[in-house]
Amino acid sequence: GINAEYGEERPYLIRIAPSDSQQSSAISDILSHFRWHHFSLLTSYDPYGIHGIAGIQEAATERNWKINNIQHFSVPSDISQLNVTKELDLIYKSETRIIVLNCGASAAGQVLEQADTFGLTREGYAWIVSDGVTGNFKDLSPSKSNLFDGYLDGLIGTIPATKDGPLYRWFTEELSAELGVKRREITPFARLAFDSVLVFAEAINLYFRDNLSLTEHIINVWDEPGEVFEDGPKLYDYLKQVEVNGTTKMLSFDKDGQIKNAKYDIVNFDAINGYFKEVGYWLPKTGVMLNKDEDIYFSGGTTQAPSYQIATLEGRHLTLGVDVDPPFIMHDKNCGMGKDCFSGYCVSLVEELARMLGFTYNFVMPSDGTWGGLEKDGQTWTGIFRDLLDRKIDIATVHMSINSIREEFIDFSVPFMQAGLTVVVRGEEQTSDGYFFLSPFSADVLYAIGAAVLGVILVVWVYNRISPNGLYWRKQYALMSCKCNVCRRRRREGRQFHRNSRTCALKHLDASEEVFAQLNMTNSSWIVFASLLNQDPVISWPTSIPGRIVLLFWWLVVMVFLAMYTANLAAFLTVTKMTTGISKIEDLLTQDRYKWGTVKDTHPEVALANSIREDFKDIIRRQDAVLTTDEGFARVLQQEYAFIYESPIYEYMKRKFCSLEKVGVGEFLNFDYAFGFPPDSPYVDVINQALLKLQENSKLDSLWATILANTGQCPPRPPTAQLTLQSLDGVFTTLAVGLIASVAALACEYFYVTWCDVQGRSAGCPQDQRPKSMLDALKRRLKYLLNDLRYSFSYQTNIPKCPSDSSPIYKDIESIKLSQKLERHNSRHELPNGNKNNNRALVSHSDSSSSTPDVFSDGLFDDQLEEDTCSDSQDEKQTIKQFTESRN
Repeated sequence: GINAEYGEERPYLIRIAPSDSQQSSAISDILSHFRWHHFSLLTSYDPYGIHGIAGIQEAATERNWKINNIQHFSVPSDISQLNVTKELDLIYKSETRIIVLNCGASAAGQVLEQADTFGLTREGYAWIVSDGVTGNFKDLSPSKSNLFDGYLDGLIGTIPATKDGPLYRWFTEELSAELGVKRREITPFARLAFDSVLVFAEAINLYFRDNLSLTEHIINVWDEPGEVFEDGPKLYDYLKQVEVNGTTKMLSFDKDGQIKNAKYDIVNFDAINGYFKEVGYWLPKTGVMLNKDEDIYFSGGTTQAPSYQIATLEGRHLTLGVDVDPPFIMHDKNCGMGKDCFSGYCVSLVEELARMLGFTYNFVMPSDGTWGGLEKDGQTWTGIFRDLLDRKIDIATVHMSINSIREEFIDFSVPFMQAGLTVVVRGEEQTSDGYFFLSPFSADVLYAIGAAVLGVILVVWVYNRISPNGLYWRKQYALMSCKCNVCRRRRREGRQFHRNSRTCALKHLDASEEVFAQLNMTNSSWIVFASLLNQDPVISWPTSIPGRIVLLFWWLVVMVFLAMYTANLAAFLTVTKMTTGISKIEDLLTQDRYKWGTVKDTHPEVALANSIREDFKDIIRRQDAVLTTDEGFARVLQQEYAFIYESPIYEYMKRKFCSLEKVGVGEFLNFDYAFGFPPDSPYVDVINQALLKLQENSKLDSLWATILANTGQCPPRPPTAQLTLQSLDGVFTTLAVGLIASVAALACEYFYVTWCDVQGRSAGCPQDQRPKSMLDALKRRLKYLLNDLRYSFSYQTNIPKCPSDSSPIYKDIESIKLSQKLERHNSRHELPNGNKNNNRALVSHSDSSSSTPDVFSDGLFDDQLEEDTCSDSQDEKQTIKQFTESRN
């Protein structure tokens, strides 16, 4: 009519009953009330059936519901010949639990009878029917009797509300009495027919009351449109103006000829008593309102509303599609096709799902023997994908990569593993050479360490020579600084007296310092090198503060060096490094060493070909593709071939072939693995719930770890990195800080000793000859130092050799050491007569026989020694006399 169903084709239609779109809204609200968001539609292939579900389809789209199946069937003239087994089989395989049936009652009786053979009317299912069934429910029975089979029990339907009018009781009683039937056997359509006549009569009455004429015009309504009833438009306007109480309700119409106050009763079929009982109603504004005092029965005679979801797969047998691709699916060819002949990650995952959900299963290989893919026409699929679309298998239990092209045709489970693409090549071994022990450090670090060693050696030696507290310079200064005549005379013999003229200046020093040159250049080198190699040099350490500061920082640096060297050397000795020659996938395009490719028609090829990056597309255009995964890895091991494939499979193959290496670090074009399902499969939700539980308890990770652990293990290769100079700049900075601190300590030492010189606290100078200022004292010490350094480098050439018949010449510090020991011994003890032989072993020295040049004052300090300002006291003379007598 004027409504959406008929448009302008029937412009003068007045509807006594609510429209088909309103009935669709009522059925949609029933689906929403019971939360049946997945369902199937089964309709007769006629205007009533097709138009009746249009509103339900629109509601499903708006509310994001899922229509599992839409099946149509043609109704033959002989209703007994109706066969819908094909349509019901598809609905059965889709595991739909909720089915909306829109057809006439006679056709519905045949459909439900055949549905019962599929088990679609047992407990756990629900059927919703339209007013074509509820308004003529007696036609459900083939014999059109009041005897109904049990499979009809629990039907839920809608029917126009026809019991709200003031004339309902009167009309029902009159008609039932006239026909001799029960009141409930009076169908709603009888009441609607009565109301239709009543409305037309009221419109004619209004029409004539306004003194309008009506010309009789006989027209056959079944003829093609031709002649027009001239008074029809005016009469149609009066029909829309009618307001009259009928049997169904207060009858009034809107401007489009639609009945106002549309209402549907919600009814539930009672097969035992043979009628539809009212359990609620529907209004456009309020939706579904159910009577709480009435129980609603569903298929199977239960009052428990079924769920559109499959809660469990217990007791079901599923056909699972697989294809061999280790480590996900592996097959023992000598075993057959039993489920025990398969192994791998996906097989283990299926076993877990079967244990949780209680289903049995069998595995089948693809019908055409290939993994399959999308043909060039963009519509035809092959392999395991074809089997899914043809519903030859229930689930493809393989590691199926999710991408947009596949998802247009099939459904996926939630992901059970994340993956990415990687480029695999054969790595080249780098074996250690004979100088492997140099590997932990780069060349510049080795050069820097050598320079640091030489620098520290020089600094330690210099500090020993110039530091006032140094082992060498303390004694040298004592020998060189004393001005008394006795010290001048004894300087050749290496003896000095303290400034108080009572004890020798050398004896005043630490008695344990017996060797002047313990920290010469050679011994300084030994100390530094021994520290570098973590060894004890077996000689004394520096006594000066600057020298000790330098060594302290040097030891800290050496400790760091040794720790880093030891760790890296261990890694180099236990690791065989592998190189690939390329660092990222884009490098394939700019090299001519490797050919490359992936498995034809697989996800890596699709992902790269559909990428927005032109270099990825170019890689596919120039690839040398392979047909199987095994062929790809075989070419990598035997040829110069780069295989682009999925990272989990690389992880597995790497454990079998340790020479395999991936290019670069990490993965690219990440994606997910999931199981594949036929479109609108009922198993998706229940499998997804089980997979999520396995994911939450880390079972998925545990299964993968088990697969890898059982595959094997390559020798571990911890990451190593050659230590560069940049990585050790802080270590060398620490050493530099130590050198600077030692220089500062040396300056402080000189400040202190020059102050002692000015204060007269230094050994070797009388009170009346002490420097007047610290600057004079510093100049004096530096002059001694420079002359000592000059004679140190010319000592061996300036001192004559000792003649065998003369007194020994003190050409080195060892002679001074021996002289001191003899002096201390002879000055303290009288040699007994019986020890003359021993006395001959002692070297005799006299002033007159000594011809040794004064190496400390031979022209060097004449300006200080021209006048002997230091007088010999009686104590000094007595000490010298005793010393001379004891030596003679």
